[in-house]
Amino acid sequence: MTDLKKPTVSVVIPTYNRARTVGQAIRSVLDQTFQDWELIIVDDGSSDETRSVVAGFRDLRLSFHRLDRNRGQSAARNHGISVARGVYVAFLDSDDLWYPEKLARDVETFEAGGEAIGLVYCGKELYDAGDHFLGRRQPTLAGEVYHELLGGDFIGSCSRVALRRTILERVGGFDDSLPSYEDWDLWIRVARVSKVAALPYYLVRRRLSGSQISDSLRRIYEGRARVVEKHRADFDPAQLSQHLTALSAILLNYEAPRARAMARESLRLRPFQPMVYASLCMSLLGLNVYRWFFSKYTRWRHRLYTGRAQI
Repeated sequence: MTDLKKPTVSVVIPTYNRARTVGQAIRSVLDQTFQDWELIIVDDGSSDETRSVVAGFRDLRLSFHRLDRNRGQSAARNHGISVARGVYVAFLDSDDLWYPEKLARDVETFEAGGEAIGLVYCGKELYDAGDHFLGRRQPTLAGEVYHELLGGDFIGSCSRVALRRTILERVGGFDDSLPSYEDWDLWIRVARVSKVAALPYYLVRRRLSGSQISDSLRRIYEGRARVVEKHRADFDPAQLSQHLTALSAILLNYEAPRARAMARESLRLRPFQPMVYASLCMSLLGLNVYRWFFSKYTRWRHRLYTGRAQI
């Protein structure tokens, strides 16, 4: 593929020490029914056999880029964006898979919706590291969803998302200073200037492995807190209270005085919150009691994500 014939879609796979799974991710791109793509693999300073695995694929549409050191997924994705030539950019994590119709559905949706559509996302199937089925997530909202995204990240993982490259360049890509929730931050910025389209199909096989950044509760807190601060002026009082409540509940595991101040701010915005009072009361019984309470609640309420995180 030459510069005279630019691809319709640039696929970006960031990877770090995932030689065991990156080949499967690459194969799922090669097997797409839509074939007008380029595949950009960004090795984020791996120390395993990632380079050898990638070298085993002989396709001129595939390019391999190795960063000089481990910089994080956002920096790796941004590098991919910087060399992408496609009209659209789609992301695939190196431990996830696409089903064959993924890119075809993305492109059809972009072309049907016109320039107003900046982001397309689809449904996903969830599996654990042993490939045991955990559940499904169907897209819920579409259109002008900026306000809804401020309330929470209903789009989720990058593997289910494709973006119009001009919109991506306009909003500036991923914020690589964020330790987590960098995808939510980008979706908010994209939704501020464009519409979002939802595909009612399960087109991604998402693997929840034990090496993901979301397994660290402290990083979950740090990333979410920084995104909330970054967009704080745009939240309505109910949304801000909701985020402060969640953040205070996490922070009670580490810094109780600061967490209680945050909880009080949340209660000033929205006084009737029984779970906030319950959390504050439990925290007075000692750290071990509170962590037990927090773990039980989050595993019941958010078992696949926050409920799996290590305190």
